[in-house]
Amino acid sequence: MRVFFLLALITTSATIAHAASIVAPPGSPNSASSDPFLSTTDNAQSVRYQQVYGASDFSTQGSPQYLISEIRFEGGEGSGPIDDVLPNVQIYLSTTMQSADSLSPVFGENIGLNNMLVYSGPIDWTYGSGPGGPFSFRIPLQQPFLYDWSAGNLLMEVRNYQTLPPNVLPPSTRLFALWDTFGDTTSYVAAFDVNSPNASRLNTGGLWTMFTVTGVPEPSTICLLLVGVSALVLIAGRRRAHHRAASGLTQPR
Repeated sequence: MRVFFLLALITTSATIAHAASIVAPPGSPNSASSDPFLSTTDNAQSVRYQQVYGASDFSTQGSPQYLISEIRFEGGEGSGPIDDVLPNVQIYLSTTMQSADSLSPVFGENIGLNNMLVYSGPIDWTYGSGPGGPFSFRIPLQQPFLYDWSAGNLLMEVRNYQTLPPNVLPPSTRLFALWDTFGDTTSYVAAFDVNSPNASRLNTGGLWTMFTVTGVPEPSTICLLLVGVSALVLIAGRRRAHHRAASGLTQPR
């Protein structure tokens, strides 16, 4: 029984050891923005948006790869109430060779070869989308994305096909928290037309984002785990054989 308990403990530990939330960029925001989720019809009918996150935001967290399953945002200082439903949004993730403050105004030049649609449909932010506290505006991904930070930076592309009506309650602008410091690990480009191939806005800032991730261990770690499990199974088998022999259950030849 003890051996099987150890097996379960090892397997469970390997599964949950790298579960984490990664904030990118790390630290505290210093600005706010309505792009791309909270843009309104008095500015544009639709928005195409790309934001890069530096690999260094992930590389210090302990795993060589991360399975991203959720993206979360925080209301910005001075924002009006965020109590809305976005009717049609697509979100893509990919690994890009572009870096912060060097995104191309040509959207297609920023997208990585592993570009993946991770969310498509409405986003319901009525009364927030999660419990209170930081990063309560959540987007659970329909398709988790495996990100290998050693292969490049992370690119998020948002296609917001229908912007929100103007807010009638003061303060009238709805905002998400933004990190806006030149030389940091993020920046974005945007166009106020979801079908545009080129950006009309280049910004050194980027939305302050929390990624819900599960760390994926290195192959050597998996091999070590399998060796440990195999050894425990072997010990368990030998103990059962010894117990049968001691109990006179071994059949004579």
